Parts: sequence; structure tokens; C-alpha cells
Amino acid sequence: MLILGASCRAAAQSALRARLHPHCADYFADFDLHTICPVDRVQHRHAGRDFLALALSIPPSCWFYTGGFENHPAWVEQISRRHRLWGVNARALRLVRDPLRVAAVLEDENIPVPAVRRDPLGLPRDGSWLEKPLRSGGGRDIVPLLANHEQISKSCYFQERIDGPSYSALYIGERDGSRLVGVTEQLVGNASSPFAYRGSIGPCPISVNLERKLVRLGQALASAFGLVGWFGVDFILCDDIPWPVEVNPRYTASVEIYELASRQALLGEHRRACEGGDTKAFAPSLPARPAVIAKKIVYANRTWVAPRIDVRTDPSSDLFAVNPIADVPWPEARFAPGDPVMTLLACGDSAAECQSRLADLEREWSAKLGLNLT
Repeated sequence: MLILGASCRAAAQSALRARLHPHCADYFADFDLHTICPVDRVQHRHAGRDFLALALSIPPSCWFYTGGFENHPAWVEQISRRHRLWGVNARALRLVRDPLRVAAVLEDENIPVPAVRRDPLGLPRDGSWLEKPLRSGGGRDIVPLLANHEQISKSCYFQERIDGPSYSALYIGERDGSRLVGVTEQLVGNASSPFAYRGSIGPCPISVNLERKLVRLGQALASAFGLVGWFGVDFILCDDIPWPVEVNPRYTASVEIYELASRQALLGEHRRACEGGDTKAFAPSLPARPAVIAKKIVYANRTWVAPRIDVRTDPSSDLFAVNPIADVPWPEARFAPGDPVMTLLACGDSAAECQSRLADLEREWSAKLGLNLT
């Protein structure tokens, strides 16, 4: 199983839970990922060349991608000539990653969606619209459109700003529609980027009315764009209306939340969907009182060099255990202010309990690392 993307640790653990043997390549090749599978580090500035070189150097297998790859359908197309893709193909990516096309599809289905424009001419400069990159990732480089906003990038678009908490719906796309797996709440914003993705908490209980709307949203997207396997939709919840702000047609960060909460490997359902198998009976069977899982990315607030951080390497350990740290950096790795350091994870009976445990973990690791994690 070949897994490629900006960060592959969570996806590699999903593959291991499904009794597969992952080989990964990403931008970090974190220490804990190295302990569980072969991993190659890719230089961001040469990512296309490096990903393709790795894909051509190993025997044909199945493969899927994580965050960042959805912005590069040409990479997906090239690699899929050698390896069997479990996921959204290049043609569908080119369509669904066009925010104007997505908005038009949803408007035709009478599904609420924020207004979008390619040109800011005539738009109010009061923060009620956002400038967003067309090749977006993790909420980075999103800024409000304000009166003093002068430099407009050609590789951006503009989206009406909707106020409310941020959530993400996870789906499995099928040949004839999609299935809603569930919803997680998103942690958003850091010191350098107010819209940056910071983590997730879930699974979240939702009303029957919201569930109905999300099911309809997923069906519309999957049918219009041919989405198969995992895909996520980030949305703002306002007056019990889910306003979709981005489609992520790939393995999403919240897959890990559902696997740890349900203690089930979900990769098999993804595979069956991508290969045309039957997923009609699929639903993560959560316990009567399911655990709530939280994950949070923490960032350096100054220039910093990582010490050695011990991680569990026992291959016989529980693959569904909620370990408190993940995405662990290598000793002597250097970080600039704003760089992601690692991920903290917590388990509890409620979102509030998880938030409290995450705060305790931040204090604990700030002290251990001599770094004020943000």
C-alpha cells in the first residue's frame, strides 16, 4: 500500500489497522512514522519530482493520497498509471476542486452554499468576504477582504464569509451516491493564521434535521463529481444550516477520530467503495456511549531544535490506543516560529473533557520541551 501526501502518519496507521503494509512519502517523515513503516521524505519545492520518482521505483500496488495531493491532479494521473488508485481520480479532482463549479452544482440542487467570485470587483471590503487560495490546504493563507487589501493573487477566489462554528462531515462516496460517516468539530486558528486547521474533536452528536441536510449535500457532490471512497466537506453551522466552505476529496484528518472512537478499521470500506464493492451495510458501530477523541496540532512560537522524544515502538501494541503524542519530530530537527511541532491526542466522555486534557498535555509538553507550544 503506497500512501503519499503532505503528512501520512495517520493514514499509515489506518493501513496497519486494516492489516496492510504501508510505504509512505511525505514532507516530514516523522520519527514515529519511521518506526512503523518505510517512509521517504519529500522536499516541498521538488514534491512532484520526488513523489513520482518514488512511485516509479517500487513495484505496482494499490495507493491513496492524503492532504495536499488534491491540488495536483496531474500527479494523481501519472502515479495512477502504475499504481491502482483507491480514491478520487484526476478527472474528478479537476472538477470538484473548482469552487465556482461546486457552488453552481449545489445552487442547482437548492442546497445553501456561500456565494463565490473569481474577481473582487464590487465586493464589500469590510471582512464579510474572504480571499482563499485555489490550491488551498489546512486553512492557510485565507484572509478577510478589507479596505487596505491591495495585492490580489491570480491564484485565488473570493467566498462569502459565514459566521459560526466550524465542522467537517466525513463521507464514503459510492458509484451511486454517498454515505455519511459522521461529523467532527474543527479547531481553527493560530497566531499566524486565523483560519488554519488545528485539529478535530468528535464524533459529534447531530440533530436529525442536520443529518438529513448533510446526507443530501454528500449525495449531490458525489453524484455530480463522481467522488468515490473517503471525502470530507468542511462546513460552517449557522441556524442548523450546514454552509459548505470546502470539499476535501481524499483521506481526511477526521478518519483517525472515527477509527479510534469505534475501534474499527475503515480502510476496508474505502477499498470496497473504490473497487465497486458493496458498502450498503456500512456504518461505524459506535458503543452506546462512544468515546470522544480529540487531536490538536501544536506549533513552535520561536526558533527551536527538537530534543529526542521517546515514542512507543512495540509492533504488538494496541493499534487503536489513543497515544498522547503523534507526528513526533526527529532529534535535532529545526523549527521556525509557526512550524508544526507535533500532534496531541486525548480521549474522554465529552468534548469538554477532551479540551481539558489537551490543555493539560500542552502544559506538560511545553515544560518537557522548553517551548511555549501555541
